[in-house]
Amino acid sequence: MFKLINTTEHKILARKYRPQSFSELVGQESILNTISNSIESNRISQAYLFTGIRGVGKTTIARVLARTLNYTLDNIEYSPSINLENIGLNCEAIMESRHPDVFEMDAASNTGIDNVREIINFAQTRPTMAKYKIFIIDEVHMLSRQAFNGLLKILEEPPEHVIFIFATTEIEKIPVTILSRCQKFNLQRIDSEIMIKYVFDIAQKEKVEINEKSVQIICTASEGSMRDALSILDQAISLCDGNISEDKLADMLNLNDMNFIIELFEKLILSEIDQIKKKIDQIYENGFEPISLIRDLSRVTHLASLIKIKIQIKNNYLSSDQIEKINSIIKNIDISSLIHMWQMLLRGYNEVMESFDNNVALEMLLIKLCYSSQLPPIDSLISKFEDSMDGEKNKAPAKEIKIDIKIPESYDEAKSMIIDNDIRLAGDLEKFELIEYKIGHIDLTSNDMINNATIKQIESSLKNLTNMEWTINYLGEKIETVKQITIDNIKQHYPDAQIVNEDEI
Repeated sequence: MFKLINTTEHKILARKYRPQSFSELVGQESILNTISNSIESNRISQAYLFTGIRGVGKTTIARVLARTLNYTLDNIEYSPSINLENIGLNCEAIMESRHPDVFEMDAASNTGIDNVREIINFAQTRPTMAKYKIFIIDEVHMLSRQAFNGLLKILEEPPEHVIFIFATTEIEKIPVTILSRCQKFNLQRIDSEIMIKYVFDIAQKEKVEINEKSVQIICTASEGSMRDALSILDQAISLCDGNISEDKLADMLNLNDMNFIIELFEKLILSEIDQIKKKIDQIYENGFEPISLIRDLSRVTHLASLIKIKIQIKNNYLSSDQIEKINSIIKNIDISSLIHMWQMLLRGYNEVMESFDNNVALEMLLIKLCYSSQLPPIDSLISKFEDSMDGEKNKAPAKEIKIDIKIPESYDEAKSMIIDNDIRLAGDLEKFELIEYKIGHIDLTSNDMINNATIKQIESSLKNLTNMEWTINYLGEKIETVKQITIDNIKQHYPDAQIVNEDEI
């Protein structure tokens, strides 16, 4: 007896539902509109650079762009078009990465100058089947310095039939000389609402039973990466046999119980020391991972801070009842206490990571958080200090000083606050280009040489305006450091020199 085996090849969801045209791409509308308009107006660049986190569509957009530029139905007339309703002569081969005129290279495994020489030699000959020879280089930041230098000349004066498309997750590692020769597109994380709808549609196509809460869990765990979301969905389908539940997802992803996290947050922020020992015991019993617990506790603290200062929030991992619970916990809590807790969690994360015993370090962190919450708010300390300086015993107590703290929600708002505070920084701020903005952390780049003191001055200005720490991460080739000219420096470089008039130096 012979048993027939089903040999049908399973294709993972991320590949099965990979977009084949611009109309199928989701979550990057502004970038697609820019590229579409440039194609329709025949303003085609000779070098494109797509940057962003993993799984947001960099390589997919590169392949769709290559298909669009080499689109033809009869091999006689090439007319780049964003409307690809009919399959062109080159379309299938390009999307399957086997077209002779579309060369794909993974720079992570082909980093040397020899690989770039191969590209340069291949670029000199005209296309054999298409209008353009297109070179897609993924993870381009992994190229060596010699390889980047080899690319410079052909990028500056490329043949008319050659187009380069680069993709990277770390744009700061690419030399500025390369960046200046490319049209740069920063792909954002996929919006949660768009991702939820997309994942739910795919689940229906795969005939999988899944509720909205489970889809939210998948999208939250993917952190804005569509490929990660589809990979998690693929794994969940295999685990749950077509009927995905929240409990099974939580076990699969090793997620913490958010109700427990919120209860722990409440005990810490209200300094209920007698309850902390019980919570620590529950952490051991439930098998919480220390790093995962700190991460979720930090998320709740961040969410509580936004609620406290009345900033509209996007939340896909807490229910409305849980949000209401947090709101009631922080009702009588000062914003400075939440900021202090956030900073302690950030430091504690590194301490736990580097500790000889993660569980012991976590336990000490929770004890520190609990006792630090007993400290009075800064407003109260200022008020008491002013009262103590007053010698009149019968004087009415001074009014509590309220510090109006405004946290900028965008980079433009942060710039306006800085310029309003110090107009001298206006010129320096215009030199920067934004890569990514988060509250407390800004990634910037520039084609100009930037003084390190300028970065520190911007950080200091933001800290004074918002009463919280800020980090400006400058992602350029180098930061210019201004060196002061002194007599000792001159003597060091010119030992035989004579100082004629020291006052003029």
